[in-house]
Amino acid sequence: MTTYPPERVIIDLADEGEFLGPDDPGPDTRTGAGTDSPTAEKAGSGRAARLTKTIGAAVTAQARREYTAFREGLTVLKDETGAWAAASQETPAHLRAALLNRRYSTWRVKRSSEIEALEEKAAELEKQARRAAAAGQVDDATAADHKQAATAAAVLRDEAAAWRQRVREIHQQPYTGHIDPSDDELEGQRRRTANRRWAALATLGLAVGGFELAVGSLLLPALTATGILLTGWAKGRIPGWRRALPDVPALAYETETDKKKEKKNKMEKTEQAEQTASVGTDSQPLRIGQATTEEEAGTAILRALIGEGLAIGSVTDVTREKWGWKATAHLTKGKPADLVLRLPQLDVALGVRHGGVMAQPQMAAAGSVVLRILLGDPFDPMPPHPLYAPRSNSILKPFSLGPSMDGSPTQVTIAGQNIMVIAVPGGGKSAIVRTLADYITSCTDAIVVDVDPTGRGLGPLRHLAAMTAYDAPRIDDVLDWAIREAEIRTERMGDDVDNWQVTDDSPAVFVIVDEHPQLTKTQKAKVIRLGRIGRKARVTVVLLSQDATSDVVGDAIADVFGIRIMLPCRKADVPLVVGSDTAISEGWMPHRLVPSPGDWDLADAGAFYIIAPGLRDPILRKATFLDAPTATLRTQERLAAGAVTITPEPADGGDDENLPPVLMSIRAAFEKHGDPDFLLTDQILDHLATTGDEWRQWDDSEPEHRRREVKKKIARDLKKAGLPPLKTVRRSDLNKDNPPSGTWRSDVEAAFEGLPE
Repeated sequence: MTTYPPERVIIDLADEGEFLGPDDPGPDTRTGAGTDSPTAEKAGSGRAARLTKTIGAAVTAQARREYTAFREGLTVLKDETGAWAAASQETPAHLRAALLNRRYSTWRVKRSSEIEALEEKAAELEKQARRAAAAGQVDDATAADHKQAATAAAVLRDEAAAWRQRVREIHQQPYTGHIDPSDDELEGQRRRTANRRWAALATLGLAVGGFELAVGSLLLPALTATGILLTGWAKGRIPGWRRALPDVPALAYETETDKKKEKKNKMEKTEQAEQTASVGTDSQPLRIGQATTEEEAGTAILRALIGEGLAIGSVTDVTREKWGWKATAHLTKGKPADLVLRLPQLDVALGVRHGGVMAQPQMAAAGSVVLRILLGDPFDPMPPHPLYAPRSNSILKPFSLGPSMDGSPTQVTIAGQNIMVIAVPGGGKSAIVRTLADYITSCTDAIVVDVDPTGRGLGPLRHLAAMTAYDAPRIDDVLDWAIREAEIRTERMGDDVDNWQVTDDSPAVFVIVDEHPQLTKTQKAKVIRLGRIGRKARVTVVLLSQDATSDVVGDAIADVFGIRIMLPCRKADVPLVVGSDTAISEGWMPHRLVPSPGDWDLADAGAFYIIAPGLRDPILRKATFLDAPTATLRTQERLAAGAVTITPEPADGGDDENLPPVLMSIRAAFEKHGDPDFLLTDQILDHLATTGDEWRQWDDSEPEHRRREVKKKIARDLKKAGLPPLKTVRRSDLNKDNPPSGTWRSDVEAAFEGLPE
């Protein structure tokens, strides 16, 4: 729980007569000048007034903090409830596990029902066999009766044995439903989960409301409202209490039989007990803060790991660091992910703060995990932000974003790199973007384009931007310009040139897009398109967002953004940004960082993990901070020295404005996909959807209806331009069962030739 100390009350000992010393014995009682004198009464009244004023100021400041935390907590509570009910934060890994487990559970229930029915049949037949045999044993039974009864009993037993054999066969049948679901199946699982949660939420609301109405007392509604308000306050006051997406559940299906699993569990429990005994069970758990030697620290770590049920052979390479302890744990069985999942419990066992135990599994040794245990701030003292003189750098040279907790600088070269920065509010996103913009604007061969739909932009550094865009029309124009600039540069590069040669006259362009989720769907598509085509042209994107869910950045992370920076963020974002479902078990843990609740507590704001060329290890780092006054001074210095600018160039082909826009867009769709001879209709329609709202009015329709309506509009637009409709053909050679439709590039080029003069 985060606590806040009260405002300090400073008491001047010279003014406050209550504090007496050997040189100040107090009032002279011999002359009658005591506490009853008018002077003493006046002094006492002044002291009381000052003390009351000081306490009032402290109470007011504390109340302001509580109100800020309360407002933020209510917003968090509302967002968390909505996201949970809509299942919008569930990652594909969560949906996959839930769907596969549901399949397996359904299969087991069905199999159990079938086995139970067969067992009942077999038991009934065996009962009938016993009755038949008993009928042949009565006193008046003849030999023929006895033989007939024995034959009937044997038949019944054989039939029962057949059913028993069928049960054994069912037990031996392997489970074949463990098949990875498709994207459509995952979305179906998301919808089902959301429907169940909305139903549960509605049921709970109706139940509580109905009960309150039935009781007819105002006490229960008051208690309900108080509970909600207290929960909201706690969400704002205790960031660690906010909801995080749970870990991906383990798959219920295993190939081992129950007997093997039972035997394995017994062996593991026995080994664990022996291992626990070997480190001493009599002594109390040793807090890592009490360790004074490497041996004591290693023992404390080993006890904590074994106490959490982990199979640890040894803890080696224990070293004292300025921020705490570093050690390597060696697993004898299991996976490093087993250790990573227990990090919150290890925080408690070792007596460190939330997120104080960090784990980095080693690629070179599958069973080894490097542990970093924080007892202090690894970035104290923090180095100052670098000083960059105006026009003193080149974008082709590396620079540092800040130190790592191991002391090495975070050197990056950003020329030609698309950059993604993910951070929740209070995560320190401004520290990263200000560091990037500060370096870029100190270069002679790079410019910044500032895009922010909220209008805030780069703060003091926005005056150094070559272009700014803070409203929707301007954002569209600037993104269109950047895409056109990338296309022009790509066309001008020779066959022997892989990348655009950055110079002072043709600088690298960095389009910094803040608050990406607030862009329109078309603008988001333009950002991703620029990211895909601009890297070699050195026109790249710096994308800033509070989350990385699929509806925000789509599937464009792994192959578009060469540099990915994660500050304190949601757990669900980590696998998406890293590009691996096992990212957390690999040591990427920005979700365990604590965002700043306000200026009074910076927490882990500015701390980050990074994936970049040459930087692939999950090591905690922290960005140096450029404060606003210093940024303002640097802006003034650079403006006086002459900021780097760029002159927008028109696209080649002066008569393009006279060509039918729809035909130009279709031709651009072919160019976007590498000028193939044939392009699918859906690919053409997807490209048209990025060119204007008129092509997106059928996005919510069924695919067939969308194709039909868009093709009608294409025909109408071509007719207005005096052209016949474009031919669409079905390619049975691509899919015999469901031939896809598409258009030949030669037909599009023929349409250009058929344009009226």
